[in-house]
Amino acid sequence: MRWPRQPAKTHATPIRRQQHIPPNVGGHTKMKKLTYILILTSLISLNQKAFGTAQIPDFLIYEGDTLSIYANPLESYFENHSRPDSLFSEIGYNSTACWRGYIAYWELKNDSLYLIEIQGDSITIDLSLIFKDRETNGKIFADWYSYSILNPYGKLLHYEHMGYGSIYEFEKEFVFEKGILTETKIYDNSKSRKSKYTENPELLKKYITDNINYSNITSEPFEKARVYVQILSVTEDGKVDSVNVVRGWDNERDKEAVRVVKSIPEWDILYRHGKPFNLIWTIPVIFGKEEE
Repeated sequence: MRWPRQPAKTHATPIRRQQHIPPNVGGHTKMKKLTYILILTSLISLNQKAFGTAQIPDFLIYEGDTLSIYANPLESYFENHSRPDSLFSEIGYNSTACWRGYIAYWELKNDSLYLIEIQGDSITIDLSLIFKDRETNGKIFADWYSYSILNPYGKLLHYEHMGYGSIYEFEKEFVFEKGILTETKIYDNSKSRKSKYTENPELLKKYITDNINYSNITSEPFEKARVYVQILSVTEDGKVDSVNVVRGWDNERDKEAVRVVKSIPEWDILYRHGKPFNLIWTIPVIFGKEEE
């Protein structure tokens, strides 16, 4: 049987432009801290893992629906078995949006997790080419998998152009022990709010420029200088709370840059797994008083 690349019915629309590094990519890797750098007119994301492009997800068939999932359970199998990289390279799905080289389809039936198909580049990959230690019989019981699978669904609240990092309105977590479902959890992220200053970098640039107080700069106020300030956390009402100068210039400009960044009227309020989630943003504050 051949499954469509995009499901006919889904609770969570698969990554539309490409996606958040999951809480457990490959089923077990914990989320790496994301650092955002705002370079005036564009947002550039830096991540400790090398998923520079949003990833096409695997899919889970559950109660008649086909769900996008933030996990790749097959990668856990390869921890103790040879990964067929040459096979994936030859007939796999070769794209920066699919680093693993395949799209796997899973089914949750009678509280058991099964692998039912692996799609390569316009071809179904024979399961027997990967699983040498067991009979395939059309599907494989995922007895190696003892992690979580996350299904994001609802409204897209925050898009992240790498891994499985995007945040959706709700998340459903399936917890497994040796392929057996042990628990399900629902998370509500609907209290997330985006700031007009992260949505419109030009507006942020203008705010910073307009709010630098050059009376606080006594040393060469016309000199061009750039101070990088990180926003580490925000309050529940979106006020900038904790900041850090990561690249300073001098004491006066560093203090003024901190003051300006902390005065930004509103910032993103994000939730993940139903709890407040802080992204680290790095903002350049550019000094240089205009000649009057």
